Amino acid sequence: MSQEKHGGNLNQAVKEYGLEQEEIIDFSANINFLGPPSKVMEAIKDNLDQIVNYPDPNCIELKNGLAEQLGVKQEEIIIGNGAVELIYLLAKELQAQRALVLAPTFSEYGAAVKSVGANVEEFKLRKDDQFEIDVERLITRLAEVDLFFLCNPNNPTGKLITRAEIVEIIKAGQRYDTFIMVDEAFVDFLEEEVTVIDLVDQYDNLFVLRSLTKFFAIPGLRLGYGVSNSNLLEELEWGKAPWNCNFLAQLAGQIAIDDQEYITRTKEAIKREKEFLYRKLKGVADWKVYYPTANYILIDLSSLFITATELKDVLARRGILIRNCNTYTGLGEDFIRVAVKSRDENQILIANLIEIIGG
Repeated sequence: MSQEKHGGNLNQAVKEYGLEQEEIIDFSANINFLGPPSKVMEAIKDNLDQIVNYPDPNCIELKNGLAEQLGVKQEEIIIGNGAVELIYLLAKELQAQRALVLAPTFSEYGAAVKSVGANVEEFKLRKDDQFEIDVERLITRLAEVDLFFLCNPNNPTGKLITRAEIVEIIKAGQRYDTFIMVDEAFVDFLEEEVTVIDLVDQYDNLFVLRSLTKFFAIPGLRLGYGVSNSNLLEELEWGKAPWNCNFLAQLAGQIAIDDQEYITRTKEAIKREKEFLYRKLKGVADWKVYYPTANYILIDLSSLFITATELKDVLARRGILIRNCNTYTGLGEDFIRVAVKSRDENQILIANLIEIIGG
């Protein structure tokens, strides 16, 4: 079981700060602030009696819906109990000896490869370079490893690399016999097209990971999927636990991916509130606010008198949760991350930050 620390742990916050869960505004988890689609909630309520039956172990209806939308074959899709299950499943199947991860990035990549006894090497992203990924320098490192995890946009920095750059990385991986996992968990929030899902037929060293829980605001249901060549996925299907995806999660996924009105509304709302929150955060203090590509914003506190832990605690006592980035490699006590939320919630965050650190 993973011991990595993540945002969104409301139970811990309730106990630690003596809060009521209803009082909490959670900026620590990067979840769509619109909440789940109403069609999903209605379908779950209407189908609760179906939990007396086993779910489809192969998730055929959900796979068919995704395959149609993505333009891939059904056998090129695998469904996970959250995207994290598939990270661990891939690490177990590939049995890489040396894996490369960005630093900072999502911690579960390193945890997954360590769980199968592999060594984890880091490609350090530099604060002085605005945490931009130097693709040429990165490619030189691929020759030294069997597996590389790329989060695009990267979490927590929000930095994005282009589709053309990812193709360069995949091609280099082919030359060096290095497998490339591209995590596109936040790609649905983007305004530009960077996905490489359509390339899984061309490159047998590519696995693209997606999450359905962040965009559709259903993290409690745990639902993600991967897209790769059918030969690898056949092996992964044998390696995963049976009935890994429950009935309600499958149902929610099938309905959510077809809800075009919700998808359009989300993209518009995120774009609007992302720009608002970014602009207001920049005005709070003389600190570095990184421009967001997705639905979260990284902030550098190093010019201020307060650490990430101190700011997190002060805000938490006021019922506002932020992500302390001290568990990310290389960020220490200088960085926090906040999710983009509704206008009212964003204004509450800004007002409290101005009170605490001045503006």
